[in-house]
Amino acid sequence: MAVPGQGPRHLDEANVARLGLISIQERIPPGYSSWEEEYNFLGKPVKLACYANEKVGGVPHGLDNEVSLALIATYLNAGSPDDGTFTTTPYQLLKLMGLDTSGYYYQALKESLMRLTTATYVLSEAWRADGRWQSVTFRFIDKLEYTSSRDERLDRSSVLRITLAKEIVRSLKNRYVKPIDIEFMASLHRPLSRALYRLLDAQRFSPEHPAPLTRFEVPLMEWAAACKIVHKRPDKIRRTLEPAHEELIARRYLRSVEYRGRGQNQIIVYVFGEEAGQPVDPAALELLIAEGLSFTSAYSLARRYPLSRIQERIQRFRAILATGYRPKNKLGFLVDVIRDDTGKYTQALPATSRSSLARLEAKEAKRIEEEADEEWKSLPKEVQVRRTLQAAQLMLRTRISVGELEDLSRLMTEGKMDPKEVMDSLTKAFTSGHIEEWLQEMRERFAE
Repeated sequence: MAVPGQGPRHLDEANVARLGLISIQERIPPGYSSWEEEYNFLGKPVKLACYANEKVGGVPHGLDNEVSLALIATYLNAGSPDDGTFTTTPYQLLKLMGLDTSGYYYQALKESLMRLTTATYVLSEAWRADGRWQSVTFRFIDKLEYTSSRDERLDRSSVLRITLAKEIVRSLKNRYVKPIDIEFMASLHRPLSRALYRLLDAQRFSPEHPAPLTRFEVPLMEWAAACKIVHKRPDKIRRTLEPAHEELIARRYLRSVEYRGRGQNQIIVYVFGEEAGQPVDPAALELLIAEGLSFTSAYSLARRYPLSRIQERIQRFRAILATGYRPKNKLGFLVDVIRDDTGKYTQALPATSRSSLARLEAKEAKRIEEEADEEWKSLPKEVQVRRTLQAAQLMLRTRISVGELEDLSRLMTEGKMDPKEVMDSLTKAFTSGHIEEWLQEMRERFAE
């Protein structure tokens, strides 16, 4: 879903994401051109309907989840124009979604854009705006213009001019949004997994739940309605969800999925895993790396704690050092100050003795590195590559081009460069002020 190395913090429109307006199913039956659902949402009954055109593929589904999110990201990147209109290209959208740009997906993108332009949503007391529940009717794309080849196909030279629905634009302008890790979503192999991730994450982290949920329980039939699953027999619902559950557990976004009860009375219990931590804020990463932490250790802390806590704890750490205290292990001391929930540190001097602190510093330094190393080793290679590209974008900023990031990604993916070695050498160059030398060495590798 993202150009390699793009910043990890992106936004999703909260209504679209949480209501599951786009079916998670990769395929739908021929002629499936409408759905109507009634279920409880945030403790209140809602009615949702979608009326589409079977000649353009029926109701929005599958890839349309990724296209709709890419359109939101492109609109925001365009400066959030008041009229909701922005210009882009099929090539840019496909690159943003991490899809192949050589042929097939141009037609798939056109079909998706047509579904999002022709499908009409009718939502009764289900759309949150200005602090109230509203009834709205709209099409995701209000207006679509494009240039195409002679056979009316999109290609690399096509230009798209898109106007989003005013309801979506108003939500984005009013910041009725939620953060989403678009790179993690892109790294999932199945469209079904990507769609379920988006829907689950919208329940886990929303404007009404600023602190991410650690677990989510939902009646099976309500969840089938939220996912817009076509066949509502309990066993078919479970079979539809199973492949996505397996991938999300393997990727540690989910720790477990449990079904309680029988038949239509079943409850699904989702327990979120390590990859469902706080969305990593680049500012937090930069602060921690600037203090001397490795990227892997900094990333681990930034996933656990929000930017506000990290900023406050770094200030406290510096205030203690300003009193003259000299820790035996500075980084271990910093980690303990950030993690501490006992209140043993003050703005003046540590409350515990210096000898016990020295032992604690060494312990914390070893612990954070061991945890970070174990976490890294457990990651699939594609995630290691993704995090390394994220680190490169953070530390190099405009010094490195998108093309060079793609070269770096290719060399790591092909096994010609080790992501951990790249990460370690980059962090060392960043903290020692030798970024230009590091980048020159990389460019020589790219040219080989």
